Amino acid sequence: MTEHQVHTCIHCGRDDEHVPLVIFYYKGGEHRICTEHLPVLIHKPHELTGKLPDLDKLHPIEDD
Repeated sequence: MTEHQVHTCIHCGRDDEHVPLVIFYYKGGEHRICTEHLPVLIHKPHELTGKLPDLDKLHPIEDD
């Protein structure tokens, strides 16, 4: 029997049974973030401090 691996959002911890998750790669690692929190990664990456390495090197996208 194949076991289902649980994948979770790095921000809220919800799994792919409850929310759609987007896979992204950063610093050689594979990470997931839910569609609700994808804007956090883009606009407020500092909110993910401690969840991803070297976030001080990411610059948020400014809204025009």
